[in-house]
Amino acid sequence: MKFLSFEFIPLMLLPSLVLLYLVLTNKSMIERLFDSEVLAKLKIDQGLSKEFRITLLFLALFAMIVAMARPVYQKGLVEVQSCKADVVVALDISRSMLAKDYYPNRLEFGKKKIEEFIQRSRHLRIGLLAFAKDAFIVSPITADKDALLFLLHKLDTKYLSLKGTNILAALMSAKLLFGQKSPKNLLLVTDGGDQKDFSQEIAYAKKEGFRVSVLGVATKKGAPIEVGGQLLKDTKGHIVISRLNEHIADLAKATGGIFVQATLDQKDIERLLRSFGDLKKDVKIEKIVDQVELYPYFLAFALLFLALAFFTIPSRLGVAVVALLIGYQAHAGLTDFKLIKEAKEAYQRGAYKEAADLYGKIAKIKGSAQSYYDWGDALYKAGRYDEAIKVYNKVQTSDKELEFRKLHNLGNSYFKLQKYKKAIQMYQKALRIKNDPDTQYNLELAKKMLQKKRQKKSNKQNQGPKKQPQKPKEQKSSQKGGKKNQQKQKNGEKKPTKQEAAQTKPQPISDREEKKWLKMIQRHEGETLLYKAPIKVQKRGNDENPW
Repeated sequence: MKFLSFEFIPLMLLPSLVLLYLVLTNKSMIERLFDSEVLAKLKIDQGLSKEFRITLLFLALFAMIVAMARPVYQKGLVEVQSCKADVVVALDISRSMLAKDYYPNRLEFGKKKIEEFIQRSRHLRIGLLAFAKDAFIVSPITADKDALLFLLHKLDTKYLSLKGTNILAALMSAKLLFGQKSPKNLLLVTDGGDQKDFSQEIAYAKKEGFRVSVLGVATKKGAPIEVGGQLLKDTKGHIVISRLNEHIADLAKATGGIFVQATLDQKDIERLLRSFGDLKKDVKIEKIVDQVELYPYFLAFALLFLALAFFTIPSRLGVAVVALLIGYQAHAGLTDFKLIKEAKEAYQRGAYKEAADLYGKIAKIKGSAQSYYDWGDALYKAGRYDEAIKVYNKVQTSDKELEFRKLHNLGNSYFKLQKYKKAIQMYQKALRIKNDPDTQYNLELAKKMLQKKRQKKSNKQNQGPKKQPQKPKEQKSSQKGGKKNQQKQKNGEKKPTKQEAAQTKPQPISDREEKKWLKMIQRHEGETLLYKAPIKVQKRGNDENPW
């Protein structure tokens, strides 16, 4: 047996022994006035003596001190193999990322996508960069997902108005994070800026051994850029429309990476993870000590001694019954502790199906709202959304925070099943308890998806199978302007197409289009991120037993 925190024994056990000696040797006022034989005849209570009770109390104290010292039984060394590959994610924080063709804007949408990428990556160590005209290191390459997500959430770009998208600066900063490692895998989350020629970046990437993949966070249609509550305009007073720079795909193609345009669902992240799945991984074999914690047994003994010290049980049968009850409770507690530990480990390594089965056993034993919540959370992660809904509905609690989180995740479960109407109801109920931006975010998206679903349904109904084809509108309009067309044909003139006209001379945005953009911004239209992952309730008590 070995103590992991041995310092508790000399710091607390020795003073406790001195205190025990002083308590046992000290006499009360009555004991000083009367002889011991006289006191023995006067006493009515013939139960446990004072000295014995004090001894039991101190035995309980000593058992608790030993438990605090964390005694363990070490079985031996166990080899653990880990396979990891390194990837650096670079987020574009330039001014063009404030465009709102993705809701609420490209920058926040890109951060949500990076969060999703980090959460779903299993065999990757990830570093984080932010870049515009210059690049900034946010986090070195690490396997600590919680630290990465914390830094990503704290990346405040509200007060930044950086111009330019310098991809080369991002490559140079990524080189500092990778050092001499090769290949260097870089994921750019950007709209591509306005650069058309990436030959310099391609040459640098090939020289340094970079494999660049790109997640394009912009649409071909584009959107205006809002800075300080006003739309960005050019020198002529026209609103600037920022669009996806498709030339950025040349950088990904030339370096062996892939280009993926951001989507509302998770297909874009799935494609990126599949592309990173064939990376060469570093295989590390570490030796760890396989050990069993013994402190629960000492705590069980402490409870037994406390029960004997505070309750007068005259018969030996009563003492035996108390000992059996405490022993049974201690055994049940140890079994629950083991289940909780296994469930937590399974959840952390991504084995959600196994975690759901273990949390289900715990919920059936405990029957608490917290245990049912974590069971539902594991079922959601395992993709068993119907079962997750049933379990979440079993969470009956007066805790407003837990009730809010339950309703939020019920909305997410209905969303995954494309039951958007029910999802909207759950999000609205959650918002009545707490005004949470993530819940509001998901509510707006659910409304948009419901509207889109209804529109598709109405379009299918309008397209009758026996509908006769109509004459194209171009024919009708050409008849009205027949004289003009005939005159042009006589003169040998040819009317240019819309594409040819656009290529010859870029046309400024019209007043009508400008009003359209303004109305769109006011209605917060545009594409949105799919959903927020289930919220986890902060653990109560120790880390192993949240209940």
